[in-house]
Amino acid sequence: MAVQLAEGIILEGYNALRTGDVASLESMFTSYLLDEFDRVGEMAFGNPVAGYLSTALLRCEGEDAGFLSFDTGRLAVEVIYVKDWFRGCGLATLALADLNRHCPQTLALKTPLSPGGEALAARLELDLADNTPAEAARNEEVLRTIKQRVEAGCPHKARKTGDPRRPCKRCYRQGLRRYANVAIGMHAKAARMLGG
Repeated sequence: MAVQLAEGIILEGYNALRTGDVASLESMFTSYLLDEFDRVGEMAFGNPVAGYLSTALLRCEGEDAGFLSFDTGRLAVEVIYVKDWFRGCGLATLALADLNRHCPQTLALKTPLSPGGEALAARLELDLADNTPAEAARNEEVLRTIKQRVEAGCPHKARKTGDPRRPCKRCYRQGLRRYANVAIGMHAKAARMLGG
């Protein structure tokens, strides 16, 4: 289902059975992870797809411009991401305002938020939702697993970071790319098995 947010701008449900949707979401989720890594120095929390989420792609003039993942049980946005060259156009504002209009209570954004996310939540008067203990534990486990895998396979440790206990940024970024590929790919594979 697609919702027109403005002229040439739609929010369309992500379909794990469409190869183009899968490739686009994987690319955007990878960019989201890398952007947040560059900003805060480690992996950002939030899932793009999961059984408890409804995921949609933001499209501007037919081009994939971003995505959002909505936790249908908690009525909270898990992740919202807009590609660099579409930022500042109001796409996130349009999507969140429309979602909030159709939400039976004030829409919430899951924390932690980027500074831009905090400003957007305040401007739209959206609630903030902390992760549940189960979500926080799952996020910490994913973060720990990625760090362990990167640390085990990083041949550049001391040379790049000066600290032999820490992997270099290049290897950590590669680990985030692999994580995005696995997260989206596993969901798409499950959808194909169940739907086709």
